[in-house]
Amino acid sequence: MAQNQFKLLGTRRFLPLFVTQIVAVFSRNMYKNGLIVILAFRMAEEEANTLINIAISLMILPYFLFSSLAGQISDKFDKSKLIRIYKLTEIGIGIVGIIAMFTQHYALSLVVFFCYGTSSTLFSAAKFSLIPQQLNRSELLAGNALIQMGSFIGTLTGTIVGTILVGFTHPGQHGLTFIAVTLIFMAFIGFLASCAIPKAPPSSPKLHINWNPVAHVMRVMYLAWQTPPVFYSIFAISWFWLTITAFLAQIPNFTRDTLGGNEDVITFLLSSLTVGTALGSLLCNWLSRGRIESGLVPLGAIGITCAGLALGLQSDSFQTLPNANPTQFFNHHGSYWILLNMALLGIFGGIFTVPLYAMIQDRSSVKIRSQIIAISNMVNALFMVTATLVSITFLDILKISIPKYFIIIALLNLIVVTLIFAKLPEFIMRGLLLLPARILYRVNQKGLDQIPREGPALIISNHISFLDPIILADTVERYVRFIAHPKIYKSRLLRCILHMSDAIPIGLDLDDPNSRERTYKTIVESLENGELLCIFPEGKISEDGELQPFLKDLEEILSRKSVPVIPIALHRAGTQDENSTQQSKKKRKRRLFPEVLVIAGQPVESINTDSKSLQKKCET
Repeated sequence: MAQNQFKLLGTRRFLPLFVTQIVAVFSRNMYKNGLIVILAFRMAEEEANTLINIAISLMILPYFLFSSLAGQISDKFDKSKLIRIYKLTEIGIGIVGIIAMFTQHYALSLVVFFCYGTSSTLFSAAKFSLIPQQLNRSELLAGNALIQMGSFIGTLTGTIVGTILVGFTHPGQHGLTFIAVTLIFMAFIGFLASCAIPKAPPSSPKLHINWNPVAHVMRVMYLAWQTPPVFYSIFAISWFWLTITAFLAQIPNFTRDTLGGNEDVITFLLSSLTVGTALGSLLCNWLSRGRIESGLVPLGAIGITCAGLALGLQSDSFQTLPNANPTQFFNHHGSYWILLNMALLGIFGGIFTVPLYAMIQDRSSVKIRSQIIAISNMVNALFMVTATLVSITFLDILKISIPKYFIIIALLNLIVVTLIFAKLPEFIMRGLLLLPARILYRVNQKGLDQIPREGPALIISNHISFLDPIILADTVERYVRFIAHPKIYKSRLLRCILHMSDAIPIGLDLDDPNSRERTYKTIVESLENGELLCIFPEGKISEDGELQPFLKDLEEILSRKSVPVIPIALHRAGTQDENSTQQSKKKRKRRLFPEVLVIAGQPVESINTDSKSLQKKCET
């Protein structure tokens, strides 16, 4: 059961980092949007657009220049000390930024933009690698959800406050003073909060810094590629940023040209998307029961596509208004649907990304975790820049309308994530199993922390329901690859699920005498690749609930490869009473929502056991 994720805000392990994060995002966006508004209203349109584009580019550029270095530094040194240094420098950056604003020295302002981008690059690598170091594994998803919520809320509030305060910068008004005071105050709050972050010893203190960013990036990407869930999660997150940037960047023009709304309507749409993303991030902990659940990723991907399609189709038939304010806009037919679809886009975006961030943190090697996260940030920046090129291609060159552009992006999202999921069947399988397992059963578990977090292992379990694979796949946090006997393939439902989950059939071709031998070789290869396998050694579902004799296949597997074997006992799967007599067990009635108890025993090495002793462990 998921714990209340907001309890993390009451711990020193998390609260200082959260405050440091949200303050940094708020300050950066307040300064950025305040200066952009000043440029837009005080300079000629062409000159203002040029400076604004340069400023935004300078905030992204450090991700390409310094991500490699940021990751290595975060692995080599204490992350809490690094964050304090970064936050201290932001006080200086804020002071220089204020001077640039008061003197209207726009070249100096561009330098400030670059410095903020550099600070963000360095802080991001340390922040995301600090989370798994300070939190327990069961808290990872909740921690990432709160961090992402804080990022989007900080972005929204910083944008709004910066825009409002700049409105009071006319002669005799004190808008710039308010910005200056707020910026310095927030910088000091961020530094003080960073001082409270507990020590975070370096994961690779003897690391030699590689000053060749290209060579280092290639090396880290190769290491990430050796762990497919990490490698493809990086690209899935980056694709999300391309998609969300494609929508976000067009909201001003979309509001003005398609909807006919004014600047206040733009704020409403941006707020709905931002708040939606924050809400979706928080929903992850509830939907996954606090676990790192890759099954949420397909749900988020489908939701993004559906919301994007609905937004494009709804707005394509929207009757453009004449510079409408929010009241006029919301009185118009279809306006609430557009706002809802914008919010849903954010909600499903949060559901899509939070598990991916947690998966990268959880499955990356500790010694290179910061480096992988830093390179992931760089790839994110690359995809965000690509989003600009995509919009230029469709909107400026091909002259496609913005609603149709939204539809194209939504369809592209479906295609790209499908290709990613094809490489990682774990995502689809856990997504398909998530709803039926959570709806049909009430699962309680005990001892599942006995299952190794990584490396080869073999689960053996009794078999009392045809939905046992679904229950185990949903309950065990790691991706489980099942070893299936031919009889199980008689069920069309299970056959479909087992094929999609890349299950290993034992002797499926009964006419081929070498079929079983090939299966054993596949099993050994899978274990050598570090996979977690599961077999139901009875070979069939028990009709009376009693454990049946194990087939010889288990001993054959144990004799070929020495790996940890984890016995699991399933109780009350679809039964009315666990303690009923033998006679009543044969007459069991099904409950509407039966309770299932999954109990894992101590792992044993396969070379130190046999099938009979393992059978006894599954009976207990």
